[in-house]
Amino acid sequence: MNKILKAVLPFAVIKRLSMAYSVFRTLLESPSAAKAMLWGEGERRHRFRRLLHPFTYRLTESDRNVVMQNIVRAECVGGPLPRSAQFIVDGGGYIGDSAAVFLSLYPESTCLVFEPSGNAELAEQNLSHYGHRAILRRAMMAREQGAFSILEAGTGSRTIPVGDSDKTLEVWTMDDILRQSPSGVIDILKLDIEGAEYEILRPPTPWLASVKCVVIELHGEAAHRDIPCWLHKAGFSIERHRSLLFCNRPSS
Repeated sequence: MNKILKAVLPFAVIKRLSMAYSVFRTLLESPSAAKAMLWGEGERRHRFRRLLHPFTYRLTESDRNVVMQNIVRAECVGGPLPRSAQFIVDGGGYIGDSAAVFLSLYPESTCLVFEPSGNAELAEQNLSHYGHRAILRRAMMAREQGAFSILEAGTGSRTIPVGDSDKTLEVWTMDDILRQSPSGVIDILKLDIEGAEYEILRPPTPWLASVKCVVIELHGEAAHRDIPCWLHKAGFSIERHRSLLFCNRPSS
């Protein structure tokens, strides 16, 4: 049905229909939450049915969108996922929305969350309820170590390489991240890192053999063209759910 609608309706109409559906789903969750989504200001704290703990978000367009997408509509877990997960990595944690969903869905899991922007402060507040199971790093993920800075822009903050500076970001490579897994395996790797996914996943990627499932939002023409091919060659089956690719190994 989604493919048919996209083929016959203008993008602006599709976007409005999607927003209307999101608001409707929020209304089913909580009439007061839906009202706040439409007309509220400031911050709101709500106990969503999908989450184990209350969640705080700002009544801005960016926060509204991620809350409706990832918490109310559960898009970050809307495709095929492993039946169980012990170690999850959330690259691009924003305000902790997808991490809170993962930690609630997999109550025995630990989630290592990376958010280099100022949104990490709200993410820390939201994920503190999960105790030692949520590990937040105000750092970026990259293919290799280097000097990077950040351009803050809501959900679209981007990291850029810079010269030597005292204001560079902490950088973690995939080898660094794998060393944090008690089993040496990443059960779910979620990547929404505004284009940095291309270099991280560009072959050779020997670390990818230790990943069971990749949930990824692609950014840019090259990423859409190349990354699905790279993941398929690495042994993953791929299924699209809205803006995300859910990539799983047959054994997971």
